[in-house]
Amino acid sequence: MTAADRVRNSADVIAAELRTSIRRGDLLPGTRLIQERLASDLKVSRIPLREALHALAAEGLIEVQPQRGMIVAELSHDDIAELFALCLQLEPPLAEEIVRGCRERDIDELQALADQMREKGAGADGRAALNYQFHRRIYELSERRIALRFVDQLLHLVEPYSRLWVRSGDELQRIDEEHQSMVDALKARDAQALRDVITAHVEGARDHVLAAHRISAGFTTGVM
Repeated sequence: MTAADRVRNSADVIAAELRTSIRRGDLLPGTRLIQERLASDLKVSRIPLREALHALAAEGLIEVQPQRGMIVAELSHDDIAELFALCLQLEPPLAEEIVRGCRERDIDELQALADQMREKGAGADGRAALNYQFHRRIYELSERRIALRFVDQLLHLVEPYSRLWVRSGDELQRIDEEHQSMVDALKARDAQALRDVITAHVEGARDHVLAAHRISAGFTTGVM
């Protein structure tokens, strides 16, 4: 086995690849995961794949169901509401540490991501990746390693449902303005302003994602 093969067969690497596939919608909620097919598609061994799947199950991204085996987690309306309640508990209180840890080059990076999202418009695929990068980068600045782990997990869980709303194109101007307000608060080193806009951003996302989930006929499921 080559060095590249050993890296590819790492359970952590496989789990990271599957997280990304779930977050960007390649693996939709309800998709049944067949290990033989996954191992073939990913060109990995079954043992590290199994370890990766169990790690994702522990994070809530994958469910083990009788008769169906492993599937990409399907969240109920109440589950999604609970996720956003957790976001509100975790994210706004990080504002002070984020401002303290922010440097000029971090602000430049976040401004570039905000600009790129604005240029993407309603292109859900392009926005989703940039949005994840933007929010993860902001929370990384807090240097709160354990909090970041949970925030990242919530971002992955919520993203498949957020895509339903983003695809509709509703409220994109407000979203872009809130992203810019976060950058502006960092430029001003204003922790309270950052906390306020993070709170408004999460609450707005919660309301629209729940509305989109309520009216949606559901995801098209498949088998992987």
